[in-house]
Amino acid sequence: MTVLIFLGAIAAGIFTFELVEGLTAQRQITGRLQGITINPSELPERSSGWAAVLTLFFPAYFQPDRRNARRDPVELLRRSGYPFPTTGAFFAAAIRTFTIFLLLGGLAAGLLVSLDAGLLPAVGAAAIFVYLGLRRPYVRLQTLIRKRAVALRSNMLTGLAILQALLSSGISVQESLRRSAAIGGPFCNLLGLLVAQMEVVPFTKAVEVVEAHLPDPDDVEVRLFIRAIREFYNRNRPLLPAVRGLQTAVHREVLETTEGRAALVRQRSGLFGVVAVLGLVITIIAPFLGTFS
Repeated sequence: MTVLIFLGAIAAGIFTFELVEGLTAQRQITGRLQGITINPSELPERSSGWAAVLTLFFPAYFQPDRRNARRDPVELLRRSGYPFPTTGAFFAAAIRTFTIFLLLGGLAAGLLVSLDAGLLPAVGAAAIFVYLGLRRPYVRLQTLIRKRAVALRSNMLTGLAILQALLSSGISVQESLRRSAAIGGPFCNLLGLLVAQMEVVPFTKAVEVVEAHLPDPDDVEVRLFIRAIREFYNRNRPLLPAVRGLQTAVHREVLETTEGRAALVRQRSGLFGVVAVLGLVITIIAPFLGTFS
């Protein structure tokens, strides 16, 4: 009963906060900024009672200053291609997701208690939903990172082909990188980021920024390409032979990956065909099994 009273007090406090905030927000803006033209998009986002409570109880997940270092959302956002414009938007979406899972966990726990399943299963079900709600935003970013890594490999083949054609025609390296970036895609966008960073910061810092945005920092071909860029700008080694070799390697790997997927599809289709034939045979024999018995 004490727990229910505590939860009821929290719910009442949040409801009161949201009600007062909603009633006074417009009046405060028009009263304090009277006669001043302001862009509505520049106004700060209205506070949320749920966000305050969840940040208080789970600071490692929802508070940017105390986030879990093992799952730095800033690094994940960079590697996933910025599906959220800011870190605050990511945490706001994470709070909304966790609120949904928290409500589902409460409903599941209440249903189990109403069915006299016991307190332990109810607490376990709620804990599972809480755990899933905390992990889902980060798992979603990890999924986007894996998809971007696959898309980068496919786009890398196109970008290297365009870059090789431009370098072979005598265009400078920086201009070739800029024109290749106009193609678009994960890899070409990294080329554009490199060119843009080189115009405002030293080359070493520009490469570090590009490396921080790689979806897979351990990708061999991408690391070799960055190494070739470093060798060109630091030691004036020709870039065209390295680009040709990388294009051949990426083309071979794309073909091998495609052949592997085709082999997997053929294997699964054959397995499904065997299962279908077995089911057909069982369906034909089944009516006669009772006769023989």
